[in-house]
Amino acid sequence: MTTFKSISVAVLLVLAMTTLVTAKANSVATVQNNTTYSLGTVAVYASNGPNYVYVGAQGTFYVNVPSLPGSVVVNNQVVIQGQSGMVRLLNGATVKVTLSGYIVVTDSQEGF
Repeated sequence: MTTFKSISVAVLLVLAMTTLVTAKANSVATVQNNTTYSLGTVAVYASNGPNYVYVGAQGTFYVNVPSLPGSVVVNNQVVIQGQSGMVRLLNGATVKVTLSGYIVVTDSQEGF
């Protein structure tokens, strides 16, 4: 019985340490919406797939990601890492979306 308890405690410690290491591996991606438009649900794709954040207005929004994002999806339109793209929103407005490192920036179309 003592051996079983020792093994159980050891397994619990390993699981706890794995969870702790995994939590520390996460980073934060920032979505900076410089427009007055709602972007809706934004999907930031990293090594685990999509990580969602709702961007309903102008401002800064955060989403946890396990690795450097490879792409971002706004209104079903994809922008890949290191690139910018023009995205048409549900309201018909077009915005410029840029993904650089862990930062997604959205600017109005004016001036581009």
